[in-house]
Amino acid sequence: MRRALLAAFLLASAVPLLGQEANPDETKAISEIAQCLVEGLPYNWVAAHMVVELSRPGDVTGGVRYLVARKDAEDNFEPFTPCDTDRPAKILISLREAQPTERRGWISARLVMERDGSFRVNYEFPK
Repeated sequence: MRRALLAAFLLASAVPLLGQEANPDETKAISEIAQCLVEGLPYNWVAAHMVVELSRPGDVTGGVRYLVARKDAEDNFEPFTPCDTDRPAKILISLREAQPTERRGWISARLVMERDGSFRVNYEFPK
C-alpha cells in the first residue's frame, strides 16, 4: 500500500513548486524526502507536513517538525516519525544550492505532501 502511494507521489512530482515547475534537482530531492516520510505515516493519513525552521538565513541546521493530518481530522495535526528524523531536513536545506541566489535566504520551509501525490513547498523569509 505504501509503495503504491509512493508511486503516485513520484508520478506527480512535476507539480508546481512555489508556482513554478520543479527543476530536476528539486524533483529528485522531494522524491527522496517522500520515500522517508511515507515510512512513518499512519494508514489513514491525508497530508504530511515537514517544517524546517532556521535561526538565520544560510544556517545549515535548525529545527524540524513532522506533522500528519488523518482522514476525518484534517485540521488536527499530530507528530509522526519518518524513517530518519534528520535526513529529510538536510535534503531540503541542501536544495538552497539549486535555488536562485535571491531565494536562498529563507528561514522557514514547509513541505506539504498530499495523499494523491501532489506537494508544495512554501518558504518564509526574514522581514
